[in-house]
Amino acid sequence: MPSQKIPFVKMHGNGNDFVLIDEFKEILIPEKEKSDFVKAICHRNFGVGADGVLFVQLSEKADARFRYFNSDGSEAEMCGNGIRCFCRYLVEEGYAGEEVRVETLAGILKLTVNRDGWWVKVDMGKPKFEASEIPAEGEGEFKKKMRVIDREFEVFAANTGVPHAVIFLESLDFDIVPYGREIRFSPLFPEGTNVNFARIIDEHNIQVRTYERGVESETLSCGTGSVAVAAIAVRHGLAKNPVTIHTRGGVLIIELESGVEGDRAYMTGTASRVFEGFINTGELRI
Repeated sequence: MPSQKIPFVKMHGNGNDFVLIDEFKEILIPEKEKSDFVKAICHRNFGVGADGVLFVQLSEKADARFRYFNSDGSEAEMCGNGIRCFCRYLVEEGYAGEEVRVETLAGILKLTVNRDGWWVKVDMGKPKFEASEIPAEGEGEFKKKMRVIDREFEVFAANTGVPHAVIFLESLDFDIVPYGREIRFSPLFPEGTNVNFARIIDEHNIQVRTYERGVESETLSCGTGSVAVAAIAVRHGLAKNPVTIHTRGGVLIIELESGVEGDRAYMTGTASRVFEGFINTGELRI
C-alpha cells in the first residue's frame, strides 16, 4: 500500500471497539486492499487496535452505506454495536439527521440517535429462527444438544443480521473461548456462527458473554448477539419483554414488538467517540 496519511476516528459501543474510516466523499482504501488494511489496522500492537473497521460510504438508497469488516479482514453483513457508532458519526458530521436510514448487507435499517448521552435505538428487523435462514443444518427451528470438549450444551440459534448460537447456563464463570471456538467452526453451521453464553438473572435481565466470528475471541459486547439472546429467551419463556442485556462492556436494552409476521427487535445502547488522528499507511505491517 502506498504511503499516505488516512484520517480515522476510534469509537466503541460498550467496549466493542472500531476504527472508522470516512469514505463518504471519496474512497480512501481501494477495494482490493481493504481486507489487508483492516487486518493491519486492527492489530493491537502494530496498528491502532480494534475488533473491526467501519467504512462510511455514499448510498443511493439511504443516508449512508455501512461497510463492516471484522479484525480478520472478513466483511460481515451487520454489527449491532458498530452501527450505533456509525450513526453517531453520521449525525455529528452532518451527513444525516437524528432519524437515520442506513444501507447494510442485511438490508436498510432505521435508527434514532439521541444526542443526550449518545443513545442510539436500532430497528434490528425480525429475528430469523428457521435453520435454513441462519444458516444451520436441519429443518425448522434450530435446537440441538452438542457435546463440546468436556461439556454438553443445549444450543439454540437465530439470525439477527448474522448467525448466532445461544446457550443458557447457570454460571458464566469459565473461559468461554475454547468452547465458543468449537461451536463457531462446527459443521452444523456452514457459514460459521457467533456464540453467546447467557445466564438468566431475572425475567427482564440476562448476562451475556460472546465469542465473535471474525474476531475469533471474546469481545466485551455484541449487539446482534444480545438481540439473539433476548429473542430466543422471550420465545422460550425464559424472559419477558423488554430485556436488559448485561455484557462485560455495558448494558443494551432489547425490545420485541409483536406483529402478524413475528417479533421485530429494537436495540438501544450508547456509542462513544474516544479519539481521532491519522494512520501512516507506510508504517503498517501488511
